Formats: sequence, structure tokens, C-alpha cells
Amino acid sequence: MTSPALISLLDNDLYKFTMQNVVLKHYRDVQVVYQFTNREKDLQLNANAYDWLKDQIQALAQLRLTAQERAFVAQLPFVDDVYLDYLSHFVYKPSEHVRTQFDATANELTLEIAGPWHETILYEVPLLALISEAYFKFADRDWDHDGQRERALVKGQRLLDAGCVFSEFGTRRRRDFKTHDLVVAALQQAHQEYRTACQQTGNTPKGALSGTSNVYLAMKYNLTPIGTVAHEFFMAMSALESVSSANRKTLELWHHVYKGALGIALTDTFTTPVFLSDFDKDLADKYTGVRQDSGNPKGFVPLMVEHYKKVGIDPATKVIVFSDALDVERAIELLHLAEQHGIKASFGIGTSFTNDFTKLTTPTERSKPMNIVIKLKECEGKRVIKLSDDVLKYSADAATIDQFKKQLGIA
Repeated sequence: MTSPALISLLDNDLYKFTMQNVVLKHYRDVQVVYQFTNREKDLQLNANAYDWLKDQIQALAQLRLTAQERAFVAQLPFVDDVYLDYLSHFVYKPSEHVRTQFDATANELTLEIAGPWHETILYEVPLLALISEAYFKFADRDWDHDGQRERALVKGQRLLDAGCVFSEFGTRRRRDFKTHDLVVAALQQAHQEYRTACQQTGNTPKGALSGTSNVYLAMKYNLTPIGTVAHEFFMAMSALESVSSANRKTLELWHHVYKGALGIALTDTFTTPVFLSDFDKDLADKYTGVRQDSGNPKGFVPLMVEHYKKVGIDPATKVIVFSDALDVERAIELLHLAEQHGIKASFGIGTSFTNDFTKLTTPTERSKPMNIVIKLKECEGKRVIKLSDDVLKYSADAATIDQFKKQLGIA
């Protein structure tokens, strides 16, 4: 077998761990199913990529939390001893949990993850990273790593100079781990150079690299791991509680567990208007801000400002975290828009950092990244879906979507 592509249990996004902690405490016996979707049908694995991927999935079973990693997780203020002990003994069981098939004629991958929620919740991000790496290792080799660190350095410098506060969110869509490592190192360098320049000139730094979603790379580069809660928790709550109460129940439980830490609320699982109907003054006070992950970000800014004002909260005390398909130009534009409306902004940037390449044979042509997701499909035997503020991100067939919309009163 080839050497493992994932070298750490912590090579994953923080919010998978923070959600696992809540699941462990409140929904330990819940069973779930996740399903893989490739949104770009022209980008498919080949047989060699699939063979490599199968080996890499099985290799996950060898990962264990090391003493150094345990010490790093232990110093995170929102991690308690119960979860730390659980994670220290956590073992992936891919032979039990992960099912794959490959249609060699169509080069089409089918993948499902099934089992106890607390045991299966960590698979999503590393599996997406491995699928992307498999594709670019075997199916599309018209690229190399030359210039990746320099490109990321320039992006970081531009964001910082513009006053952007941003995090690196690129694990799930990265080209490979090497790229990811180069990018985070470059962003850290840009941040250090920016702060040094501000000190030398006597200027107060406005921009900042606030961290990375990847816990292993946060540990490696002495950065803050960034993340809160994902769509899957709201989706699961629609089955465990009800569709109509999923937003409120998730937000209340999250605050109960974390006491105000990790306080960014995701708005779009069942569309933002539905979310805002639950996001009253009590909840809005408890949460630091909201995350915009689909739809029109330019419309989202005035919408949130007006909502905060409506419930009697000064928008200047809150923040919008933008995380939908961002690049440098879009982030800077949204920063200016947020400033105009009197609300703080920060940015989670993923694919633009970790999968921004041109083709070797035609350097003026972009090397297209995969557009892949793994979403919760069932919870306790019930179908769950994500609606989103973008119809292209709906995660079910039209009949199922209509059924959920009726339950939410938005049909």
C-alpha cells in the first residue's frame, strides 16, 4: 500500500470536533447516513484514483490522537475532559462505516457513510480531501505546486492591507495536503510581516489572519483553530425534533453546551428568512454574529443589519462571517459593504486558497477544482435535507424539497 495521505487525526475542520462533542453528550445513540455528491460531472475519478482512494480510506483506521495533539486540544477553552478522553481513544472504523462503489464505465464514484453519529461525524472532511487528492493525483495531472506559496502570500498581503480579518477554510476542497501546508505557511508569513510593518510605522493593524479551520495545521503553525457548527447539525435536528423547530433547538443546545463560545450562527440551512423568524432578541444577544454561506451576500448585509435593529440590537456589536465561494476581490468588496452598513465582517476563504491552479500545458487556463460535498442524508431513518439560500445547493429531489418547504410554511 502507498503511504497514508492523512498523517493526523486532527487533519480535519474544527467544527467536526465541536459538533462531535455535542453529539456525544446529547445524541450518543443516534444513527445517521451521509451521502457523497459530485456537483461537477465532468470531473471524475479514474480506476487508479479509486484504487488509491480505497486504500487511503482504510488507512484512516491507523490514525490516533498523539500526546502532542492531545495537549494542543486540551488548551482549547471550550474542550472539557470528557470529550478530550473520548477523542484520545477515538478510532475510525472505515470497514464498518464507509461504503464505496465505482462505475468504471462512467467513472462515477458512489460513497456513503453510515453508523452512530458520534463515530461517523469526523469522516466528511478528510474523505472529501482524499477524493480531491485522488483526482489530481491520477485523473488530472496537468499542474504542479510551483508558485503556490507565493500566490497565497500575495493573497494574504492584499487581504491584510485592505483591513480584512480572515481565516483559511480550505481543507475539504484542497488539491492535496502539500498545497494546504504551503498555503497556511504563506498566510502565517503574510500575517507576521503585516504586524511587523504596522509596529514599525506606528499604525494599528486592522487586518488579521484569525486562524485556520484545520486543527492540525493550527497546531503546526501556532494559529487559532476556527469553526462553530455546520448545516448537518440543523439537518439532524429536523429529524430529532422537528423541521420547524430545528433552527431554534440547535441554537439553544449549542449555547447550552458552549456558554457563548463558538458563537457564530449559520443562517441558511432552511433559508435565511426561516432562520430569522427564530432568531429573536434572546438568541441574537447570545450569539456573536452569523455566517453567510449561500445566496446573495450583498443583500444579506442590509437584511441582517435591519434584523438586528428590529430586535433592538446595535449591528455594530455583531459580525457577519462570509464563507461562500470567496476570493480576495469579493472579500474586500464585502468588507466595504459591511462597513457602509455599520456591521463588522470577517471571512472564511477555502477553495481560492487551497485549490487555485493553472494548467501546466496552458498556463493562461485555470485548472478547475472539484466541486464535491458529503451531506447528511438520513438521521434515525428519516430523510433530512439542506435547502440553502441557493437552489443549486439544495440536497434532495424536487418532491422531497417541496415536502420540507410545506412543513416550513414557505412552499
